[in-house]
Amino acid sequence: MIAIEREVFNREIAEKVFPLAQKCWNESTVFKGETCAYYGERDFEVEPDTDAYQALADQGKLVLVTLRDDGELKGYVIGFLYTSLHHKKIPCGFGDSIYIEPGYREHTWAVAKRFEKEMEGLGAQIIGWPVHQNGPVYDILKAKGYTGDDVVMEKRLCVSPPP
Repeated sequence: MIAIEREVFNREIAEKVFPLAQKCWNESTVFKGETCAYYGERDFEVEPDTDAYQALADQGKLVLVTLRDDGELKGYVIGFLYTSLHHKKIPCGFGDSIYIEPGYREHTWAVAKRFEKEMEGLGAQIIGWPVHQNGPVYDILKAKGYTGDDVVMEKRLCVSPPP
């Protein structure tokens, strides 16, 4: 049975969610291709900052929504609430990372919609998602009323990948 729920973030759940974050990174390496500043060097392990996520959770600003099938984790979205530095009256939601296993992608919008609802409940007036135009989430968000506003430009400043 499919369950899409907000879950409390802690180290235990992080140990289950972050391997999916690696799958997200690996998959995005393929569809980003040479449009990524790390083109040709994206084969490293991501190292999510669990302490930073936990600090946001402790402040009540982190939202983790999971997709489970009979209790087994099949996807997630994690993000946070912040106040825009250049518009201090606008609380913003940020979809930091989303990954749904390929066999469950028909539920991507339901997971994103739940995240949207949770962000709205925290007071977010706008939500931003870092997605690539070639990625699986872009078309879903566009079809649901999201629009590409700003484009994040990247430039590699160092030659070596992270340690």
